[in-house]
Amino acid sequence: MRISILLLPGLLLLFASCTSSADKVERPGEPAIYNVTAEDAEMNHAMKQGKATLPQFLTTISKPDSTISNPAVKVHYDDGEQKEFLWISDPVLENGQWYGTVANTPEYTKQVAAGQKVRIDTAVVVDWDYTQNNHLMGGYTVKLLRNRMTPEERSAFDQSTGWIFDKQ
Repeated sequence: MRISILLLPGLLLLFASCTSSADKVERPGEPAIYNVTAEDAEMNHAMKQGKATLPQFLTTISKPDSTISNPAVKVHYDDGEQKEFLWISDPVLENGQWYGTVANTPEYTKQVAAGQKVRIDTAVVVDWDYTQNNHLMGGYTVKLLRNRMTPEERSAFDQSTGWIFDKQ
C-alpha cells in the first residue's frame, strides 16, 4: 500500500527537479506529493514522533508568542483505497475543538478541499510544525524528506523557505 504525503504549501517550484527516494507527483501550482510505502520505517518513525509530541505543540500554539509563525498540522485522510496526508494551517481552539484550513489541494481524497475550514481530529494528526525565529520546529516528516534530497536540492529547499534546520 502506498501513502501520499504533501510537503508544504508553496514549495512546488522548489521540488520540480527533486529526485528523492520517494515516488513524487508533480502538480502545477501545487506542492509536490511524495508517495511512500506504508512499510517505510523512517517515515513511520517520523509520524510517531509527530503524534507523540502533538500535545506540546498544541500547548505552545495556545499561548500568545510573537516569535511563532505558520503553525500547521498534518492530518491523515483515508478514503478506503488511498491514504493522503494534508497540511491543515493555522489551527485554533474554538469551543473545545481544534479547527484549521486545508492548506493543500487534495490529489486523492474527496473528503476535504483546499481552503476549507475543517475540524481537526487530533487522533489522526501525524505531524506538526511551526517556525520560531526562522527555525523549523517539529516537521518530522518534512525533515525526513529534506534529508532524502540531494545536497543541491536541500540547498535550494533551504533557500526557498528561509528556514533554519537545527542539527538532528
